Amino acid sequence: MGQGGVQVNQVVDQKTRERATTDFAHNIVVEAGAGTGKTTLMVERTVYALVDRGIPIERMALITFMEKAAGEIRARLASRLETVAGEAGDTEAGRRARRALDLLPGSAITTIHGFAMRLLQTAGHHASVPMNFRVMDVYEQDQLFAETFRNWLQTDQGAARRTQDLLTLGLPFERFQSMAKFLSGEPDVPPYRAFKPGLAWMEEVIAASEERLSQAVSLAQRDDQGWLQMQEIRRFCLSLQALPPDGWYRALGAWNLTAPKGNRKKWTDPAALVEQKAWVAALKESVDTFRQALADYLLSEFLDLVQGSFLPYWKAARWRSGQLTFDDLLWEARDFLRQDSGHERLYDMIMVDEFQDTDPVQAEIIVRTLSPAWRGNWTEAPVPAGSLFVVGDPKQSIYRFRGASVETYQRVREKLQQEGALLLDIVQNFRSRPEIIRPVNELFAANWPDHFDPARPYVSPYTPLAPFLPPDGVCRLLVEGGPVDKNAYDERLFQARTIAAWLQTHVRSGQLNIADPETGLTRPAQLGDVALLIPSRTGMAIYQDALAQAGMAVAPEGGIRFFERDEVRGFQQLLSALRQPQQALHTAAWLSSPWVGISHAELAAHKQRGGTFAYLEDSGQGAETVLRALAQLRQWRGQWWSWRAEDFFWALYDWSALPAVLEQRQDRGAQANLEKMADLSRDLGDAWGSDGFCQWLEKKVRQRDKEEEGALPHIEDAVHIFTVHRAKGLEWPVVIVANWQSAPAHAHPGLRIESGRVAMAAGDLQSRDWEALDGEERLRAAAERERLYYVALTRARDYLLVLDTYPPDKPSAWSLHQRMGRYGVAQGTA
Repeated sequence: MGQGGVQVNQVVDQKTRERATTDFAHNIVVEAGAGTGKTTLMVERTVYALVDRGIPIERMALITFMEKAAGEIRARLASRLETVAGEAGDTEAGRRARRALDLLPGSAITTIHGFAMRLLQTAGHHASVPMNFRVMDVYEQDQLFAETFRNWLQTDQGAARRTQDLLTLGLPFERFQSMAKFLSGEPDVPPYRAFKPGLAWMEEVIAASEERLSQAVSLAQRDDQGWLQMQEIRRFCLSLQALPPDGWYRALGAWNLTAPKGNRKKWTDPAALVEQKAWVAALKESVDTFRQALADYLLSEFLDLVQGSFLPYWKAARWRSGQLTFDDLLWEARDFLRQDSGHERLYDMIMVDEFQDTDPVQAEIIVRTLSPAWRGNWTEAPVPAGSLFVVGDPKQSIYRFRGASVETYQRVREKLQQEGALLLDIVQNFRSRPEIIRPVNELFAANWPDHFDPARPYVSPYTPLAPFLPPDGVCRLLVEGGPVDKNAYDERLFQARTIAAWLQTHVRSGQLNIADPETGLTRPAQLGDVALLIPSRTGMAIYQDALAQAGMAVAPEGGIRFFERDEVRGFQQLLSALRQPQQALHTAAWLSSPWVGISHAELAAHKQRGGTFAYLEDSGQGAETVLRALAQLRQWRGQWWSWRAEDFFWALYDWSALPAVLEQRQDRGAQANLEKMADLSRDLGDAWGSDGFCQWLEKKVRQRDKEEEGALPHIEDAVHIFTVHRAKGLEWPVVIVANWQSAPAHAHPGLRIESGRVAMAAGDLQSRDWEALDGEERLRAAAERERLYYVALTRARDYLLVLDTYPPDKPSAWSLHQRMGRYGVAQGTA
C-alpha cells in the first residue's frame, strides 16, 4: 500500500474513533483488530463521558476480563483526568475531572467477577448468599470439593447405594468423580432422561450361539476366521451366564464385537457362512444399540443423582462455611438480577473490554443490569440506547478453556445491531510494520469468511488490518521450514536449532535493526527484544535447551510441573515423614532429596552398618551423615502439633544447604518454586493446619497435578518463550512463531454440554449425542487454534520469523511457506 492509501485509512479510522468516543445516543459495538489501541479508546471515551457529558463516575462501570487490564485502565484514566483537571482549571470540566479523580479508587473499573461481587454486596439480604462471604482460591476450592464429595458418599446411604449401582453397571469411579466436578462448574444443564435397557434379547443370543457354533464346527475349517469368531462369541456367552444379572451390563458394555468374518472357500456350505455373517452383523448391531442405551441410562442416572443430591450438598457446604467459588459470584449475581424484586438500575452506562472473551452468564449479567425490569429471556431484553459500549475482536477469542464463547459475542452483536446499535470497525494497526500486516491479511482473508456465517458461528469473519506506519521496503516477514519428514520431537528439534542459528546470525551479530520501544530511535536488536511464541507448553523444553546450548540466555514462561519438581517433592517428603514417623519410605525419600542430598549408596551403607530410618529411636548405629539428619528430623517431629507448615518450611530452608547451592548455580526456576512453596505453606497451612496441608500436598505430588511453577524474575537480554495465551495483549520488536506442526491432544472430562444437549463418554460407552457433540467440539477447537495463530502473528512490531514445517503429503492452506511467492519475503527450506 502506498503512502496515499495509508493516509486515507488514517482519516477514516480517526473519524470512526471520534464517533466511538463521542456518540452516546446509540449502543456501540466496536470491533478492534490487533494493535489498534483498544485500551486508549476505552480511556478516551470514559474521560469524555465523565468530563464532557457529566456522567457521574459512580453511575458508570467499566468491565475487563483480567485484573491486570483493569489496573492498567485505572492508571491511565487517572493520568488523563489529572491532565484534564490541570488544563481545565476552575471550570465545570475541571471540577468534573477532579471529582472523578477523587472517586476513582472506589469506582466500578473491575473484572466481571469483581462486578458480580459489587452487585451482590449492593443487593445485601436480597441476594441469596451468605453474609460476609469470601471467595475461595483454586486450592481451597479443590480441597473443599474433595472433602465434601467424600463426606457426601459417607453420610448419604442412598447416594452411596446409587453410586455403587452406577459403578457396577460400568461407570468407573474416577470418571464419576471427574464428571461430578465438571458438572459443578456448569450453570445450565439440559434435562436428560433414559431408561435401563433390558437383557431378554441376550438370552436369545445365548441360546442361538450354541447352535451357530455347532454348525461352524461341522462346516468350517479350523483356521477359518468365521469359525474362530463363533468360538469367541460362544465363550463370551458362557462367561456371561456365570455372572449375576448386574454383571451382564458391565460385560456387555465392554464387549467390542468385531464385524463378521469368514472365508467361503473354507466352508463346505458357503451359504451357511453367509447366513452366519448376517447373524453376527445383526448381533453386532444389537450390541452397539445396547451399549448406547446403557450409556444413555448411565448418563440419565448420573445427572439425576449429582444434580438432585450432590450439587445441593456441595452448595450447602459452601454456604455453611461462608465460602463461594468464582462461578458462584456469576451465578448468584445472575439469579439476583432475574428476581422480580423491583431493584433499580444501578448504572447509566456499562463499557466492556475484550467482549469476545464473554460467556453466556456474563453477557446475561451485563444485559440484565441495564434492563432490570425485564423478566423474560435475556437475549430478548431491550438494552436502553446509549447505555452499552463493548469493544472486542472475535479474531482474538482464545479462552474457551475458561468458558469464553465467540458465539456469545456474535449473538449479542447481532442482537444489539437489530436494536439499532452502531457497529464500528477499528482497523488501524499501530503495532506492526506494513510488510508484516500485508501477508497476515492475505493469509487470513484466504481462509476465513468476510462476513458472519450463522451456519458456522464459531468461525470469525476477517476484517483486514490497515497499517499506520508507511512501508520502507525492508524484508520483515521471514519464513523458515517447508515439508519435513520427521517425528514430532525431531521436527521441534529442527525448528529449535534453526531458531538458534537465525538468532546467532541476525541478532547476536547486530545485523537486525529495530525501533527502540522507549525512544523510537533505531538500534540493533538484542536477545531481550525477541519473543518465541508457541501454542502450548508441549515441547517448550526442546526450544529452551537448544537456545541454551547455543549460549543464549532464555526467560521461559513458567512450566506446569510444580508438583513434580525435586525441591517441591523434597519438602512434601519432609512433611510426610513428620506426619507418619512409622513410614520409613517417606524418611528415606527426604534423605535422598536435594534438601539433604544423601546418595542412595550412602543410604545403603547406613543400613549395612545396622542403621534404620525409624528416626524416633536413636540407635546410634549407621552412617554419620544420615544420623545427623535423622536427629534433626526427630527434633522437628517434636514440634508437629505446635508449629505451622510455614515454620517447617523455613526451618528446613535455614538448615539445608540447598538454597545456597541454587544461588550458586543461578537456578532461578528452583528458587522461584521455593518462594511459591513458602507462600502456599503460609496461606494454605494456616487455613488447614500442618496435617491438612501435608495431606493435600501428598495428593498433589502423588497425582502429579498440573500446576504453574513459580514466577520467574525478569532476566535482561534473554529470549522470552511464551505460550500464545500468555502473550495476549503483549508485543515485542522481534517475534518468532513455532511449534504449530501438530494439533494438541483432544481431552475431555467425560461430558459435553452444548446447545441444549448433553452427552457422555466413559471408556467405550458413548451416549446418543456424543459423536455429534464431540465432532462439533473438534470444529470449535480447530477454529480457536486458527485464532490462536492470528494472535501469535500479530504480536510483532519490527520483524516476524515463522517456523512453518509440515508433512510432505499434507499441504496446508495455512502454510505461509507455500504462499511465499505471493509475498516476496525471505524463505528458508528444511
